[in-house]
Amino acid sequence: MVIAPLAAAPVPNAAFVRRLSVLFVVLIGVLTAITVRVWQTIDRLEDESRRVAHTLEVQQRTQSALAALGSLQTDAVVYAVSGDPTRENDFADYSLHLSDQLHGLADLTADDPQQAARVHAMAVAATARRDVLAQLIADRKRSGQVQPMPALPISPARRLAADIAASEVTTMNARRDLARVTARSTRALTVAGAALSILFLTLALWQIRRAVRRQNEHQCAIHDANLRLQAALDESRRLGESMQQLAHFGELLQSCRDMDEVRRGAQQMLPDLLPGLGGRLALLNPDQNLLAVGVHWGTHGLIAESVFPPDDCWALRRGQPYPMAGADAGFTCKHVHYPNPDFPASRYVCLPLAAQGEVIGVLTIDAMQDICPHQRRLATALSEQLALSLSNLRLQVNLREQSIRDPLTGLFNRRYLEVSLERELQRARRHRLPMAVLMLDIDHFKRFNDSHGHEAGDVLLAQFAETLRRSTRNEDIACRYGGEEFTVVLLDAGDASARQRAEAIRSAVAAMDVVHAGVRLPSVTVSIGYAVFPDDGTQPDDLLRRADEALYFAKRNGRDKAASAREAVDASST
Repeated sequence: MVIAPLAAAPVPNAAFVRRLSVLFVVLIGVLTAITVRVWQTIDRLEDESRRVAHTLEVQQRTQSALAALGSLQTDAVVYAVSGDPTRENDFADYSLHLSDQLHGLADLTADDPQQAARVHAMAVAATARRDVLAQLIADRKRSGQVQPMPALPISPARRLAADIAASEVTTMNARRDLARVTARSTRALTVAGAALSILFLTLALWQIRRAVRRQNEHQCAIHDANLRLQAALDESRRLGESMQQLAHFGELLQSCRDMDEVRRGAQQMLPDLLPGLGGRLALLNPDQNLLAVGVHWGTHGLIAESVFPPDDCWALRRGQPYPMAGADAGFTCKHVHYPNPDFPASRYVCLPLAAQGEVIGVLTIDAMQDICPHQRRLATALSEQLALSLSNLRLQVNLREQSIRDPLTGLFNRRYLEVSLERELQRARRHRLPMAVLMLDIDHFKRFNDSHGHEAGDVLLAQFAETLRRSTRNEDIACRYGGEEFTVVLLDAGDASARQRAEAIRSAVAAMDVVHAGVRLPSVTVSIGYAVFPDDGTQPDDLLRRADEALYFAKRNGRDKAASAREAVDASST
């Protein structure tokens, strides 16, 4: 709404002043209520983000405790059979790890009596299982004879772990639903507040026009009042729209699953949230300690580097926006450059993106004119939303990777193999395509460990995994099956292709050059057995079993060989 200049303006009487004052008081109250509600919504979103991190940590520790319990059982059984002292040491290490995870779970759930009870029950079950396994080791150590495996009842620890995880997810979902309801109510309140503000300001303008029609004095005073009211109306509208867009942007960020979704969403929405400004979003690559600009928009008043180290940005050095609001910059960030010496520093601001003690990146805003306080406040709120969302997203991605990757080799773990093998078999059946499963075992690995030490063994396993990655395609699935055993799922591969790929892997392993502590270690060989779908089996367990039989056939026949499941069957029948 535009207010036309008036030829004459009255001196406001007492009744007019009172009415106008009431309208402004109501307007201030409405705007204050909107501001308080928006801040409450932001606080709730931050709390929900912290709860998500708590839930993910509980789930991680629960899975880690179950993994440690499984490793305890494996080490105890192997020690009872073989007497391998390394298994006894591994048993002790996993016992400490199990205790650490259980204590951590107890601390995390101390504020929830039901969860604390489940964690306590899980700890009791896990400790009981550990004690039985420790007794098995003690019996073997005392007698020096192979010990029979005691009958171990199914531990309730897995069921309790599932209950713990399910309870955490239920609590997180309930809080997320509450946050969504709060966000929706905040948007409704913002819209209603903006409408009321417009109504009140319209009434105020009507009162002014009515007073002007009655009297023709003091034109300049009324004209100035009209301009102030128009500015308040525009500011109210901008505030309502900005807060509504910000709430919507925060909801979308919380739902993103990867960095590409965040980049695409930011590229589309940031120009509308910060109109008239140019901006760049640079994210930190921790491995290289460099920031790279992944999103930019608008018309820029500054020239900026696309890749730069964190020390080039004063905002990242100081951990707060730079330059400070209302102050001219004495120093300029090295990653931005002025197009000319007269360009004022008040036309750009760098906002650090950090959450939970982690530096994520920096949001740089610049313009051809000075950045106003409203734009700066909105940019600060945006940077906080981005930092929280990116931090939570990175945490989720890391946890997903940890749950499916072997920490030493970086290959997929056995759990991922079980899930993916079933999925790929269904795909092969549907499209009537062959598929091969390779079982690989490093020859004489125990002797290698005994001769050169476990650290050298770990270096060998890591080098072997890297060789396996280079010898397979992106669509193939390479996994660490356990110890020195590995599994590779070859998609769209028949018997001839599987044989060729197995021989290529065997040759690549024989050519490995492994160096540890400056010393070149002896070369190793690998034995490989493979089974092909559907000729050797149609179910995951059948293929793994037939491939394992072929592997041991290769080992019995001199090692450093590749053998098929059919060869193993033919040899056993003759």
